[in-house]
Amino acid sequence: MQGKLTAPVDERIRELKGVLQLIEKDRMDTPTPSKIYSTVGQYTWQLDQALPGKHTLALPNISSEEASVLIQARTGFCRLNKSLYRLKIVDTDDCQCGEGEESIQHVLLYCPRWVAAKAKLQVAGAERWGDVSYLLGGWGQKKHWETGEPLDGPKEKWKPDLKVVKQTIRFLQQTGRLAYDQPGQR
Repeated sequence: MQGKLTAPVDERIRELKGVLQLIEKDRMDTPTPSKIYSTVGQYTWQLDQALPGKHTLALPNISSEEASVLIQARTGFCRLNKSLYRLKIVDTDDCQCGEGEESIQHVLLYCPRWVAAKAKLQVAGAERWGDVSYLLGGWGQKKHWETGEPLDGPKEKWKPDLKVVKQTIRFLQQTGRLAYDQPGQR
């Protein structure tokens, strides 16, 4: 079953244009072409070491709004201060909580501003809580402490836990930090 559009097409197009503008600005601000090619996609490749892979085919079973949040979280191109600072849009990458840079990892795991909203995500993540790759539907190389086998098994056969991914998306939506139009950010 394909995900249903949850927002008007013109809103989705405007959001996509905004993400593309952030990517283009990042490319334009990069001083040398060799740096562009050496860094593009590094965040995503570290997050999901099974790319490209069939496991990503399961992800279209989410709405367009959920897909937008997941894409931002998986690429690092989003409205968090770490990304905006890299693009020279804000003066600092610090989180409003004052406890580190505002990154996907910080928001998911460490930011004290979202403790209450994080409870369901911690339950969904269970023993994999703290593994950002797993929470965002990526295959990682973490190994079982006793057997030394990859926790996610062979990457060719691995599939993301969509229940966990959807709970992660819901949590990120609750924070409002990946919304395209955030209050006070126009």
